[in-house]
Amino acid sequence: MTTTLYPGAIRGAHWYGDQYQGSLMKPNVLVLHTTEGTGIVSYRNGADAPNLTALPDFKTKKFVVYQHFALDRSARALVNAPGGVETNTCNAVQIELIGTCDPAHKRTWGKLKAGVHYVYWPDAPQWAYDALAGLIAWMHTHLGIPLTGPSQWPAYPSSYGKTSARMSHAEWTAFRGVCGHLHVPENYHGDPGDVPFAKILAKAKAIVGKGGSKPSTGGGSTPAPKPAPPFPGASYFGPGKSNSHIKQLGTQLVKRGFGTHYASGPGPKWSDADRKNVADFQRSRKELCGDPDGIPGPLTWRLLFS
Repeated sequence: MTTTLYPGAIRGAHWYGDQYQGSLMKPNVLVLHTTEGTGIVSYRNGADAPNLTALPDFKTKKFVVYQHFALDRSARALVNAPGGVETNTCNAVQIELIGTCDPAHKRTWGKLKAGVHYVYWPDAPQWAYDALAGLIAWMHTHLGIPLTGPSQWPAYPSSYGKTSARMSHAEWTAFRGVCGHLHVPENYHGDPGDVPFAKILAKAKAIVGKGGSKPSTGGGSTPAPKPAPPFPGASYFGPGKSNSHIKQLGTQLVKRGFGTHYASGPGPKWSDADRKNVADFQRSRKELCGDPDGIPGPLTWRLLFS
């Protein structure tokens, strides 16, 4: 089952899925890009956008994630020549990492300092690698993308153009796992350069709990999940309602990564932020894709608390 939205991702003006429908896909490849910039961009108003953009937040030492397309829809950040191998539509989720792989900006970029104001990805702060590993681990657990990838990650600019790291059409079609823009056929960009992929992948496997190509399902001494609390009834939710169940709902939405519309956290009084956060969760679950109305029913409640 494909989770179509990344928990907590910002959409709003950066969501392009309504104007570019893309092709339905079953993700089995993750392609890493670098934006070669220091802030979020419009990607020509979505015409060249990936599925997600990860902005390193130096204050929290985490990613701020923007979502542009659903994770089961093809993105548009790869060169896809007519009549050639499929790239964008070949079951590939694409993530742009804000920052650079260009050694010209290894230490400074104008008045900006690497590791302080932006990320130079071949020599990033450890927290940035950990955040990337966490994102890769999530893609493995929720989408089934294998925790494997190419051994060659040449440095930019030698990674640019036709290199030994660039896959052939047959290699790309057969590939499953995590790769860089520098590996994709028909493309010439060399990002993300010589990132320490083996180190990042090892961290991702540690986060999942074990290696391998199948999503981790837990086991061993992992405690069984607590049963969902009883659903109080739909009449407790919606405009004009105020009760403890609304705060309980909001607290769980935040815990699951679906609290981005709250300005100051959940409370007992129903708000439009509650409706929007519930709708985001409903869109993220295939079982609920036909009912993103923002009002919890029994199934929404059970899935949210399971």
